[in-house]
Amino acid sequence: MKIILMCLFRFRISLLLFAFLSALSLLAQDESKEPSQTPSNQQENKEESGIQVKGKRESDRGQMNDIEGTNIYAGKKSEVIRLEKTNANLALNNTRQIYAKVPGITIWENEGSGIQPGIGARGLSPNRNWEFNTRMNGYDISSDVFGYPEAYFNPPMESLEKIEIIRGAASLQYGPQFGGMVNYVTKKADPNKPAKLEMKTTGGSYNTLNAYASISGTVGKFSYFTYVQSRTGDGWRDNADYKTQAGYVNLAYQATEKLKVSLEFTKSNYESRQPGGLTDMKFWDNPRQSLRTRNWFSAPWNVPALQIDYEHSSQTRTQIKFFGLYGERNSIGFTQAPNRLDSISPITLQFGNRQVDRDWYRNFGMEARQIIGYQLFDQTHSLSFGVRYYNANTDRIRNPNGNNGVDYAGNYSTDYDIREVSLPECFDGSTRCRTVNLKFSTLNYSAFAENLFRITDKLSITPGVRYEWIRTTGSGRINEKLPSNAQPFGGNVFPQDFTRSQVLYGLGAQYQITKHTNFYSNYSKAYRPVTFAEIYASNATYNTVDPNLKDQYGYNLDGGYRGKVGTWFQFDVGAFELRYNNRVGLLPGAFPGQLNTVTNVGDSLHRGVEAYLEVDPILAFSEQAPYGSLSFFTSSANVNARYIRWQDPRLFTDPAIYSGQNLLAAETYYRIGNLVENAPSQIHRYGVTYHFKNTFSLTYLISYTGMAYSDAANTVTPSADGQIGKIPRYMVRDISFRWTFVENYSLTGGVNNLGNERYFTRRSGGYPGPGILPAEGIFYYIGLSVVL
Repeated sequence: MKIILMCLFRFRISLLLFAFLSALSLLAQDESKEPSQTPSNQQENKEESGIQVKGKRESDRGQMNDIEGTNIYAGKKSEVIRLEKTNANLALNNTRQIYAKVPGITIWENEGSGIQPGIGARGLSPNRNWEFNTRMNGYDISSDVFGYPEAYFNPPMESLEKIEIIRGAASLQYGPQFGGMVNYVTKKADPNKPAKLEMKTTGGSYNTLNAYASISGTVGKFSYFTYVQSRTGDGWRDNADYKTQAGYVNLAYQATEKLKVSLEFTKSNYESRQPGGLTDMKFWDNPRQSLRTRNWFSAPWNVPALQIDYEHSSQTRTQIKFFGLYGERNSIGFTQAPNRLDSISPITLQFGNRQVDRDWYRNFGMEARQIIGYQLFDQTHSLSFGVRYYNANTDRIRNPNGNNGVDYAGNYSTDYDIREVSLPECFDGSTRCRTVNLKFSTLNYSAFAENLFRITDKLSITPGVRYEWIRTTGSGRINEKLPSNAQPFGGNVFPQDFTRSQVLYGLGAQYQITKHTNFYSNYSKAYRPVTFAEIYASNATYNTVDPNLKDQYGYNLDGGYRGKVGTWFQFDVGAFELRYNNRVGLLPGAFPGQLNTVTNVGDSLHRGVEAYLEVDPILAFSEQAPYGSLSFFTSSANVNARYIRWQDPRLFTDPAIYSGQNLLAAETYYRIGNLVENAPSQIHRYGVTYHFKNTFSLTYLISYTGMAYSDAANTVTPSADGQIGKIPRYMVRDISFRWTFVENYSLTGGVNNLGNERYFTRRSGGYPGPGILPAEGIFYYIGLSVVL
């Protein structure tokens, strides 16, 4: 069967490549049919990417326009996913389907609730989007952009109009992340009705039930959009039940023709039982089993925002955003490796106390941007510039003396309960002493400027520069104990206060080959300060931190050719290079008894090609398509992410290690040439979609991801606890449909993992594992949608 599928893959690739080459030969004919342009519509076309599908059926994938709002995207690699047009399982935030047409996206699929999708790109880690700048409607929603950039909240996909992805070059307009920017754009108020109601109910396997409702409208100068969402399920694995609720409100007032003020508030909360990790033997025996019954995770999230838009003229606009975040990250459970059982004590006849980990986030920020259009040498150019203020504060605690499962009434329960049952005195007599008690803060000022120079009607270049000033502080206690010669501060960590400034720069270029195709290329510097988790190792018993830990820096370089031919063919084919210097990693102890060390382990170089091709052979010959149309697409990436420099700083500071007889010294550079961890070299997604008018569509998707390693040593033999070893390649098939059977009434449904493939995408070293985290098996769902 697999041989047949591989043959079909190759045939489909050949078909798409043939269509691509044929399209290039037809471009000249396509251009000759375009109407002549007047000066007025020349400017309109310049502010349009020229590569979005226009016709009877709008595509579910596009690119950013050259200019949108106050931002410039000319010459940048970008993708736009229009969620209303896709057949993806939006009710469960199925990331694999949502990003099916975005090449090179790696996904951690370790839970089916859709609460915390994690994506990476170009060989970067998918851990909760932490290599991306994650935003919603243009403002930050992650824990701490610099100190702890993990996205514990993702809005319900049913509430979104689109997802915008800017690769690599986001460092100038949004911040210095290596991966770029992901922006969730919520739906807008209906401008033509005082009230528009949308209701969606979806049910699926394992008692899954998702309910979504929204209402929007416009009354005079006021407009509004609000939604509520709730989802519950038992989960595919044992002990994987969850419940989540989210809500959002947007109130806007069009004060004048030029001034608009919008107020937004998002609230989310969920409780998710964590089934824990597995060893390799346990996974291959039964991936649905769970060795943990008492592990839970929760993240209440509150995000207020205020936006002011002022349009001075058709070419000059100002936008000011104020935003905040008041959230928590809470977990409780038995966090040992899966080969350590969580069992009842034969002495107490009870389970042991669970470990409590809690974070509190209190963030505030402001961004002000302006774009100005001006005339020079008979061309219209655009200057975009802005400033940013950001202040983030995090409190973090850990207490191994959490609730053991006895509720307030004295009954035994495995439910979510983050009470701390014991707060022993510290050695100095103070109270409320915990294993970890830390305070972090981040203060950031930045400014940027980019200018879109239109050299000719076809050629444009966009230089840019960004200045970042960052101050991070940390203080508190870890594993408090009496001071000693080895640890003169006892458990009090040495207060840290880092201040640094960075100047980032970049240059983009775009050349319009035809009206609807262009070449693009972009270079930008990237930067990532060390995170709080890297500076302060909470597991200080097992790890030590290099006091000379350095920030990470590098660059992104990409380029390609993109466009569309008529309504039947669209493409985006390119290559990239990403340099990641001073990567932070964990070095194992060099001899028995030595602690592991968190330090800068070396540099990596990521190179690859990315291709998106979609062809509709029926529309190629006739735009009428009385029996429907059939589109084939592929989204593929070949990534070569390897270490090109490796070092162990202990060799130069510890005489006991720096010895000609020591194997570690002889093997200092043995990881040069190794693949970067969690970076599969092959990521291919193939699909076919049948459309019948605007009433029915059906998509069949095949997702293939190649093998990856979980550690920089490229360990093949799995460890006994399942945390280290290969991550095997896998192939998953999905089928989904959308049917509008009556106006305003539609059915959606499908089957995820049609072949019930057994696979995993992640070996976890900590929460929510540790160990292998299996991906979901087969899942059926069907939903009803009503719009009134």
